[in-house]
Amino acid sequence: MTSLAVVGCSGWLPLLPDTRTPADRARELLPRCGPPADKEALAALSPDLVEAVEPAYFTVLSGNDRAVRLRGARLHIRPTWSASPEALQRALRCHQANVILTHADGVPDDPYAVSGTWLDINVQSGDDGLVASVLVDRFEYARDVLDRARGFTTRR
Repeated sequence: MTSLAVVGCSGWLPLLPDTRTPADRARELLPRCGPPADKEALAALSPDLVEAVEPAYFTVLSGNDRAVRLRGARLHIRPTWSASPEALQRALRCHQANVILTHADGVPDDPYAVSGTWLDINVQSGDDGLVASVLVDRFEYARDVLDRARGFTTRR
């Protein structure tokens, strides 16, 4: 009971949906970002660094069974000498925030920023590189993210 009171008083309510708009989220993130033309961010947006793209699927409970749902794309990225997962993740998230707030188009087939929705971008170390998971909750946007990621890599 005490933990419930602490959680309720802290303002963190995990059972309620997040009602922030993509612009709200971008404004929250922007103070932690560098200038929009940051060299690190521009390097992260190079399709030459993407080695492979695959769908990002997740399993959810559906009645007495489990259902597989498309959530976006996983981009396998060739690491550069200075790229840490945290630095790349911040660069991609800041890029998304800048695109949303300036209503810019970003790069062609940009898998890291989709108009009208906030993408959950997470970067982790893979076997021999980095993997950027670009996820969204709505299926129609998930399909768009995957299509954009595939189109992004064919631009090389």
